[in-house]
Amino acid sequence: MTTPTTIHALMEFENGATVTFNASWDVWKHGHAPIELYGEEGTIFVPDPNFFGGDVMMTNRNDAVKKLPKWEHAFAVPNQQHAQGMMANYRASGLADMALGILEGRPHRCSLELSLHVIDVMTGILRSGETGRFVAMRTTCERPEALSPAQAKAMLARKK
Repeated sequence: MTTPTTIHALMEFENGATVTFNASWDVWKHGHAPIELYGEEGTIFVPDPNFFGGDVMMTNRNDAVKKLPKWEHAFAVPNQQHAQGMMANYRASGLADMALGILEGRPHRCSLELSLHVIDVMTGILRSGETGRFVAMRTTCERPEALSPAQAKAMLARKK
């Protein structure tokens, strides 16, 4: 078996939300936002998830698309040069949070339960594609607390 490079999935979350997921590693240039979330009352356009900064835009049924105000977050500060210019790249933040959580005796955000659930979802999507049937997840997890701007700033201050 080979790994598919284009995936389409329909996911239903425990809270009833439905997500259409499309991912492809065969497309090098496209004209749509990396992530678009469609709701009953509007749409949110999210920047490239490979980086931490970028513009979040939204619209409702009747208005034009508008940029939301920038969120003052330490991980949104560009820190790495790319072909597109300076980008925010804080990929090791999950590992840093895990190490700090262990040192501080608190749960970390990249928990074993979350990791296992992510793998369950990914392999479930592949199983569904192979069988042509919906696949129920075998795992669940608690959504971790968001990393606040103050927590991110403190994490960056510790590395110096």
